[in-house]
Amino acid sequence: MYRVVVADDEIEFRSWLRSLLSSCEDFQVVGEACNGEEALSLVNTLNPDLVIADLYMPEPDGLEIARYIQKNYPDTKAILVSAHKERICEKLARDEGALAFIPKAGLSLRELRLALDR
Repeated sequence: MYRVVVADDEIEFRSWLRSLLSSCEDFQVVGEACNGEEALSLVNTLNPDLVIADLYMPEPDGLEIARYIQKNYPDTKAILVSAHKERICEKLARDEGALAFIPKAGLSLRELRLALDR
């Protein structure tokens, strides 16, 4: 089971993602953050297995979160998401140490599992 922190500035998206993850026994949401500062605090406190963060979230953004996780918590995986679908988002995410980038419109349990199995 993956212990997950969800970080996104849109409460509706966080709620939807929490519901999606809760529908599967592979995931347990252990924390939610509305900005990067809260996300990093939860990472430091909870040491989750997975962080799903918005690429363009307020300070620090998802790229900085992925970089921080890779440097300080190498066993924690980061998946970045965004409403933007540009291919550059995937490159940026991977360059900063994220496991994957998934556009929000394509986010599903299947896509999460595929990313985690890479």
